[in-house]
Amino acid sequence: MRAIVVSVFLLLHLSAAFAGGETPEVFDAQGKFVGALDDYGGPGVYLTVNGAVAFVPIERVIVSGDGGPQTVYSATQFRWSGMNAVDFTSSDCSGTPVITLTTGVRPSTTIRLGNDVTLYVAPAINSAPVTIGSVRSGPTFTCAAASTPVTEYGWFTESTFSLTGAYPEPLTIRIPADMQRRWR
Repeated sequence: MRAIVVSVFLLLHLSAAFAGGETPEVFDAQGKFVGALDDYGGPGVYLTVNGAVAFVPIERVIVSGDGGPQTVYSATQFRWSGMNAVDFTSSDCSGTPVITLTTGVRPSTTIRLGNDVTLYVAPAINSAPVTIGSVRSGPTFTCAAASTPVTEYGWFTESTFSLTGAYPEPLTIRIPADMQRRWR
């Protein structure tokens, strides 16, 4: 699936380059501008949350299936991409997650629980050892306590941002109007 999304992103990016360097834009379900489509290991947008710039990945909407080889994806709709596994210091996945990824300008992670997607942003400090007490993962994103606590380097969450609250899904990608006029 990621290959499909990356391929589409590359084609859109190349099209933009030939049209004068303008970038396609991402809009939410209400037509509100979210940000310019960008790439940081996959398609997404940069958002500023409480002064911190974080990269937020997007992916195609699944029309039917479970992400396997028989999955049908939307040709035009996208959604916020959540992580497949998230660490917590608690033994029951309560509280905010430990951020162990170093994506974007500020380390952050996104969690999808049903239709709600939240962005968790790290503080502007170096990573440090954090004891992991549980992990939420798998197709149903269930919680499992660590049989033996593990220490990883990461960040505690400094701020959270409801992505689906601020920018409802589905997301769409559009070419800026002035760029469309050049193609006619």
